[in-house]
Amino acid sequence: MKRFILVITIGVFSSLCYSQSAQPNKKELDTLKTKLETLFMEDQLFRRLYQDAEKKFGQDSAEMEYFWKVVEEQDDRIELEFIAIIEKYGWLGISEVGRLANTAQFSIMQHSSIETKKKYAPLMKESVLINESQPVQYARLIDRMLVNDNKPQIYGSQITQDETGNSIFFEIEKPELINKRRKEIGLDGIENFAKQRQIEWNVVQKEK
Repeated sequence: MKRFILVITIGVFSSLCYSQSAQPNKKELDTLKTKLETLFMEDQLFRRLYQDAEKKFGQDSAEMEYFWKVVEEQDDRIELEFIAIIEKYGWLGISEVGRLANTAQFSIMQHSSIETKKKYAPLMKESVLINESQPVQYARLIDRMLVNDNKPQIYGSQITQDETGNSIFFEIEKPELINKRRKEIGLDGIENFAKQRQIEWNVVQKEK
């Protein structure tokens, strides 16, 4: 019952955030598109370089310690800029800013604080449900939050390896209902996802 009340509360909060968001005009949307794409580039740049840096300096080197310090400081700045945008305009959909800028919001959320993730995830879900954001990205965001909190995932997007090196799913909450949950946000059945990653899946699915 408490969980049901929490879901309703989050939904009401999310709807209020949308209703109070400013409606950007065409010029503002163009500016927001450019801004988000720039933030996305900044968010990804160092992460695309870290493996080369590790090979050169060593994983536990002073240079890599400084490298990740710079990344952390940049993440904090990007998060604040992202929050300023979403607090004013809400979650920006694909039809408003394009797929890349829309994806930028997801990527920034991935590297933001847990408080930011929890606060704005409902806005992303609303966008997903009207086909304005990508369901696979929402699934990854939610599942990673749960796995990082040592809780079962709900969409089955997170995999790991067993002791023999075979791919397996992180624990899934009520796996017999996973396709129902996936369908609700626009994802296909878990069977295809498992097959692509050579994971055995034979859990009979239920509707409720």
